[in-house]
Amino acid sequence: MKPNHRAAFSLLLLLLIIARPGHGQTVLAYADCVERAFQQNLQLKRALLDWEAATVQLKLKKADILPTLNGQVRNSNSVGRSIDPLTNNFINSQYNSVSGTAYSSVYLFQGFKTANAIKSAKQEVEQNTNQTQAIKNEIMVDVALVYIRINYLLELIKSQQQQVKLSEHLVSLTRLKLSAGRVPASALFKLQSQQATEQLNVVTSQNELSLAYLDLRQLINAQPTEDIVISPLSGNTLSNIDFQTPAREEVAQAVETQPALVAKRHNAARLYHQIAVARADKYPSLQLTGSLGSDYSNTNLEYNFSNQINNNMYYGTGLVLSIPLFNSFRNNLLIRQSRLRYQQGMLDTDIERNRLTKVVQQAVYDAEAASQSWNAAQKAEEFARKSYEADNLKYEFGTISVFELNQTKTVYLSAQTNLFRAKYELILRSRLVDFYKGLPMAL
Repeated sequence: MKPNHRAAFSLLLLLLIIARPGHGQTVLAYADCVERAFQQNLQLKRALLDWEAATVQLKLKKADILPTLNGQVRNSNSVGRSIDPLTNNFINSQYNSVSGTAYSSVYLFQGFKTANAIKSAKQEVEQNTNQTQAIKNEIMVDVALVYIRINYLLELIKSQQQQVKLSEHLVSLTRLKLSAGRVPASALFKLQSQQATEQLNVVTSQNELSLAYLDLRQLINAQPTEDIVISPLSGNTLSNIDFQTPAREEVAQAVETQPALVAKRHNAARLYHQIAVARADKYPSLQLTGSLGSDYSNTNLEYNFSNQINNNMYYGTGLVLSIPLFNSFRNNLLIRQSRLRYQQGMLDTDIERNRLTKVVQQAVYDAEAASQSWNAAQKAEEFARKSYEADNLKYEFGTISVFELNQTKTVYLSAQTNLFRAKYELILRSRLVDFYKGLPMAL
């Protein structure tokens, strides 16, 4: 390989190494973060286990409708005086006997206890289903908060680093002016102090970014050795936002469809059916029973096993009517307890509705304020930037002092920070309102 070709190849290889992302680095979009959180969140895993347990409980209650069937085989050895199982006469000898019986029973009426227990179990399944979705919603909101905060800090750090570079240029320019005797030494000291402050702001923002990534790692339960970075939001995110204040009817409907409130309503319905389950114990119950069996003994060898089984076969059916007469007022107390729990469930539903109404309404107010703040922050940043650019030129030509330039720059930096904050606040708050209205959370 020729020397010039070797140099070109080495330069290309160096550029590829520089452009290559860090080894083991995982880039996650918002949807990826949510999916990871769904897979690893311990509270969600517990909710899924509760849902599975509720489905098993429902199957158990449905199984109570079916009849029961049990079998019994009994072997006995007798020595001394006893009754011959073949002739029913008294004998005084040693013998062995085997008996087998099958029992079956089914409730014909039980005060609708099983039917109401099934209804209660169905409501518990629905409750756990909506509770699981409520936990998923909380996870999506928590991830969105951290994801937006990271995007804000990334853009803020980029702006702060650019300001540090601008300050370096001003410091170099002021050194030249100081050498020419056009500015006092204090002007250079003020700019160097401003530059140090800006560098400190960069360090502070980078530390906040590290903490934000730590919160994200905990939400998705990432491994300590995994290097995670997020995929920044696209530039047209704001262009897709057309926030319109929802009507009160829309807010009320959004509250009623929240999974957390729906779960409370199903819980109240479950407790309501439990009243009927407790009341069923005060009604008579009617049970149909049946049995089939036979015996064998070795007291008479003239009859073999099959003959004895056929000759001793017996079967029967019956009805069992159970009437509760007195149970130490236990049934009445259980019914009262069930009613109190139902009333508590209704109150819990109202409490949850009030809480969610406040949450959704506050999200609407925050989105309105964020929209107004964004419009104001755009104008403030535009005028502050123009003022800073004009004063920067004035300082280069020596028509203003460094003190005036620093004042203008401080106002511009504050306006720029407020612009970034308003931008991501509007994205987050508008998306939350849409999410509460039933639309998918997408960033």
